[in-house]
Amino acid sequence: MSGIFSFVWDAAIGVLGSIWPIVVFVLVFPIFKSTWMFWRQSIYKKAIKWVLLELRIPREIRKSVQGMEQIFAAIHALGNAPNNLMEWYWAGEVTEWKTFEMVSFGGEVHFYVRTRAKQKGLVEAAILSYYPDIEVVEVEDYMDKFPTTVREMHDQGYDLWGSEMLLVREGCYPIKTYDQFHAPAEEKEYDPIAEFLEVLGKIKKEEIVGIQISAAPAGIKWFEEYEPLLQKLKEPKIKKEKFRSGEGQMESFAKMIARSPGETDTLEAIEKNLSKPAFDAIIRFVYLSPQATFYDSYARRGLTGAFNQYASLDLNSFRQNYVVSTRTQIWVYPYLFPKRRNDYRKQRLLYTYRNRYWPPESLMGRIITSYILNWNFASKSVRLTTQCLATIFHPPTYFVLTAPHIARVPSKKASPPAGLAIFGDEEAIEKFM
Repeated sequence: MSGIFSFVWDAAIGVLGSIWPIVVFVLVFPIFKSTWMFWRQSIYKKAIKWVLLELRIPREIRKSVQGMEQIFAAIHALGNAPNNLMEWYWAGEVTEWKTFEMVSFGGEVHFYVRTRAKQKGLVEAAILSYYPDIEVVEVEDYMDKFPTTVREMHDQGYDLWGSEMLLVREGCYPIKTYDQFHAPAEEKEYDPIAEFLEVLGKIKKEEIVGIQISAAPAGIKWFEEYEPLLQKLKEPKIKKEKFRSGEGQMESFAKMIARSPGETDTLEAIEKNLSKPAFDAIIRFVYLSPQATFYDSYARRGLTGAFNQYASLDLNSFRQNYVVSTRTQIWVYPYLFPKRRNDYRKQRLLYTYRNRYWPPESLMGRIITSYILNWNFASKSVRLTTQCLATIFHPPTYFVLTAPHIARVPSKKASPPAGLAIFGDEEAIEKFM
């Protein structure tokens, strides 16, 4: 018996000695590939030159939210993606994201869009084509006012709370969109941006609250991911019922059950949502305040409450990403060092918000950028269509009271008068001076 065991053992060692390079390659290559992609993609991201554009809102906007949906559709068309091995593995090209922000400085709300410098003109053109009265101005990055570390923040006498938002259900289920807030009578019209303005406009003078939506265009065939779910929802419901035949034997038959009106509406809403361009989006918000007036419940409950208006019980809704939130307790997993874990979360959220950070796409990238008590696997993107994004971020419509909250453009832009001399001598020019 021992001889057979020895023979099998020697044979196994011999086979392993012959194929060990293949085994090592199979185990090591995925790790090497993931690390390589993280390195090349990090270089690509650092090389991008960004600009920050402020949207200065006029006194009155007589445009519907649908205009913002068309802007997102135009921005979606600017999306890039690697198409060959050189772009994938050497250039490290990633789909570039743009950031849409609503920020309140002591109660004064500003709207920002951050985009790649090369696409600045295209983004401006998309915005002005639907909102010609808005002024799009390149400004310095307000992030320079933010501390860079938690220690620096505490030294300045400030504290921070922040979190991210996730969808409760799959991305094919839409949230409650702007067309569902519409009412036939003008006095009953409601713009969901009004609730955000109220929350952002009520903070104290030295406080800052920011809502940041980083959005990267999804592929044009993004809907294929949800086709199995859609087909399952389309399948008719069949109920088996039993009855006793005339001979006294139990028999069964299948009975088709018609969809309820609510199920039909849900299916129609999903199909409509899947027909639109989509973005992968990360929604973050932070509340920065002097420690003397710091009250995280105001932002925590106010901001998350504002997102609850998009909830639809039969479709989709938002929930807080509690693993990212800068609020840890001793009774919450992993139960150890709650204060230290909370500081790590604050540091990560401060870094991600300041840098409009998009998490690494590779596994090794996530591991390399992790810490012992703060692994970089919590931040996740959600799938939102152009209509859903426009519902969350858009210029306030005319029936929203913006006067107390937004520094508005004082006058309306007008075209030059007809017959204005463009070319001519000095006498022709002096007539219009």
